[in-house]
Amino acid sequence: MFDNAGRVMFTALHAAAEARLGAEHPCTGALAAAALDPAPDAVRAAEDALRALPEADRLALMEATHRTLRTDPAAWLALWPGGGRKQ
Repeated sequence: MFDNAGRVMFTALHAAAEARLGAEHPCTGALAAAALDPAPDAVRAAEDALRALPEADRLALMEATHRTLRTDPAAWLALWPGGGRKQ
């Protein structure tokens, strides 16, 4: 269950980073890796990449991610096993 929550959060962070920083930015890549597999090493790398950003960028990414997860329940459900569909 918590692996899925990590995937959801890092997927939303990755989308925000791609929109703000671009696909080639190192932070975007680190967030993509953590979204794909939220293993401890990938999570640490993503956290380090976020910490390395200027504060304005980091806050903008967090705000965009929070907004996505707060206002778009499908963003959560689509990443859970079964895509949020009843099975």
